[in-house]
Amino acid sequence: MKFSSLVLQGVLLSILSFHFQVLQAQPPKPETVYRLIYQAKPNEWYQQQAKLWEAEVKRNPQNPQAWRNYYFATRYAWPSERTHEAFKAKNEKMEQIIQGMEKAIPGTYEYYYIKYYHYAPYKKAKIEWLEKAYQLQPENPETYYSFLTHYAVTSQTNKFKTFAKKLYESKDIAPALLWYNYNALISCAPNSILFTNGDNDTYPVWILQQAKNIRPDVLVLNINLIRGYPEYLKELLATQNINIDPEQFSRKNLQTFLNGLIQKILEKSPKTKIYMGLTLNPAVFKNFEDKLYLVGLCYQYSEEDIDNLAILKKTITRKLMLDYLRVHWYDENYLANQVVDQINLNYAVIFMRLADHLALSGQKDEANYWQNFALYLAKKADDKNLIKFIESKNK
Repeated sequence: MKFSSLVLQGVLLSILSFHFQVLQAQPPKPETVYRLIYQAKPNEWYQQQAKLWEAEVKRNPQNPQAWRNYYFATRYAWPSERTHEAFKAKNEKMEQIIQGMEKAIPGTYEYYYIKYYHYAPYKKAKIEWLEKAYQLQPENPETYYSFLTHYAVTSQTNKFKTFAKKLYESKDIAPALLWYNYNALISCAPNSILFTNGDNDTYPVWILQQAKNIRPDVLVLNINLIRGYPEYLKELLATQNINIDPEQFSRKNLQTFLNGLIQKILEKSPKTKIYMGLTLNPAVFKNFEDKLYLVGLCYQYSEEDIDNLAILKKTITRKLMLDYLRVHWYDENYLANQVVDQINLNYAVIFMRLADHLALSGQKDEANYWQNFALYLAKKADDKNLIKFIESKNK
């Protein structure tokens, strides 16, 4: 079955679908704002925390952690109105925060790190800022992520591998995220291309490939990095003997960019198999969703029909490591549990699709097993809409 026929698509691929409740009994307090690779909260929470931490830095301007939380709460809070002017105002606010840090806490780890982190996407960051942050806190794995991105887009392969190993050894990435991304890699054919989206489906893949030598044959293309750094894209594809000029197609619109890139890759290398991670925003697929086939924790792009259900069954039953889904290795308050439970909902997509296939072929016991597995994951993530959908299949 093709991408467009998946009933679950709209339910499962919105990773940040949470319910926000404010306790009225006591006034809200400023809380630590973690990076999204550790924890995700509703938008209202980030908006509230931004105000609380703004008040805190006014009371205690020499508190580096207060400035840090103020910045990240502001960064993660979406404007109430999704307009160009609103996002421009948000960015100006973040720059004002950095200017405030420069006056109040110059020379601190938080100042150097956040200044680099903020300006890196705009190609205005100086690597010296990140290096100073690293010198101040060399054991803090937070800088490792930024070094990895920098060394990736600047094609410094030895340093890239070094920091991939440092990040792996730091144990900063939740084991369950490593397993998820291991299974995403295993879902891909040899010497293929896998498009990824953000932190939780790119950094884990990089360290699996670089630190553990797991599926280094799969070329990982983060859609945001390759769009922003055409030379980086050109050099990556050249490693697969695919020579293209990224400037030949527009990068202004992500959908148009990806569609043009895929066509150019297949023109140069028709036998190369291309995959899209389930972690990508469905809007990215809009121009070619009828050419995507569910084959595991990714969609395979194909101009021709393929028997994806046979591939999907083989991938799930013979290739994927699934035992980890049944347990939390740490206590229930482990910071990354919520992020892990949400990303694991992508397994429910493939389990439900397999269950439907097995039911149609008369294999009811097996179908029930995978449907119940999907229900278990939905309950762990407390996704009430998905729970209702799966339970309705039994009626």
